[in-house]
Amino acid sequence: MVAALAVLAACGGQPPADTAGTGDMAADGGTLRTAWGDPDLQGTWETLERVPFERPPEFGDREFMTEAEAAERAGGTPLTTSGTPTTSLPEGEAGDIAESLAATDEARNAASTAVSDDLPGRAIVGNEYNAFWNAPINARQTSLRTSQIVDPPDGRLPAYTREALEMWDRREAERAHRGQGDSWEDRGLGERCISQPVGNAVFLRGYMSIMQAPGYVVINWFTPGDGVYRIVPLDGRPQLGDRIRQWYGDARGRWEGDTLVVETTNFNDGHAGETLPAHGGLFGTGHSHNYAGTGETLRMVERITRIDAESMEYRLTIDDPSVFVRPWTAVTVKHRDPGTFPEYEYVCHEHNYGMVNALTGARANEPESLAEAQRELNIRAPGTQQEWEQLREWEAAQGQD
Repeated sequence: MVAALAVLAACGGQPPADTAGTGDMAADGGTLRTAWGDPDLQGTWETLERVPFERPPEFGDREFMTEAEAAERAGGTPLTTSGTPTTSLPEGEAGDIAESLAATDEARNAASTAVSDDLPGRAIVGNEYNAFWNAPINARQTSLRTSQIVDPPDGRLPAYTREALEMWDRREAERAHRGQGDSWEDRGLGERCISQPVGNAVFLRGYMSIMQAPGYVVINWFTPGDGVYRIVPLDGRPQLGDRIRQWYGDARGRWEGDTLVVETTNFNDGHAGETLPAHGGLFGTGHSHNYAGTGETLRMVERITRIDAESMEYRLTIDDPSVFVRPWTAVTVKHRDPGTFPEYEYVCHEHNYGMVNALTGARANEPESLAEAQRELNIRAPGTQQEWEQLREWEAAQGQD
């Protein structure tokens, strides 16, 4: 955060709270612009739609549902999706959703403090975060989009490569007969305060803040517990040499009309160091905390376009031939946060005492630690098996043995 603000100060920019992005679009109906003429993307943005990442099979290749289908799905627990065109929630429903989510949070917070004395870890599974970590709840919005993934056309994540799944199987084999805290290497990069995994960074959820200065854009992905600041130059400088690798890669930006395009390459291979995933499965299989590959062949392209004063489209393409059999693209619409969510500088503290406690607890009760590790493995295994089946189907369709 300090480095990001230093760039802004050096270039004459301001944090988003003090600049444009708080009012209407330009008087002529065009895109709101910064003082130096770039499209203004500044502010804190959040996803207000509950969007399925992958498309429900019943929609096939249909990118949008009908208004009648949306209304039918809103009759029970509303299925709200991301993208355009949009449709308004029935009068009063937005408030009902917010109240429901608030009640859910209250129940979760109460459960997280009701920890059993005999199984202290088991009681809080699914209730790990108390009220401090919960963002304020803003009214949800809906649209007719059937999934975030728009390419492949079926709206489904493409198959993993054999290389990626074999690597994952090796990871799981190395986990056998290990607890969740036999060593600090049993814990993820995030818990070790090294880096949040690539998989977490590209999730189309949570909050994003954007700051701008002449020649630079600063993008921050953040959710409670995560914080990733990237300083993106717009001056056309070349990418770093292939031998220079970084945790979050090397980002370069450019404007294509009113769309900010950010290409990021040169990720390092440190994500392969998560050989022993203590918890979390493959990206797209539910509870995901790990990246299936090393990151070395990952190319990420983001396209950010201001739609109006209160919303912007975020379009992400992941191209990693070592991990997926083909590139994929997903889209979400993010809305300006009304100022209810305070943005704090992300400071990782787990290694100060959390790591010591995790290792101490695992070693104090090794049978329970092994049982918990097996429980996590049992959760991951069906998703991994499903990915193998999807790959074999893809290989058969390609005429491969």
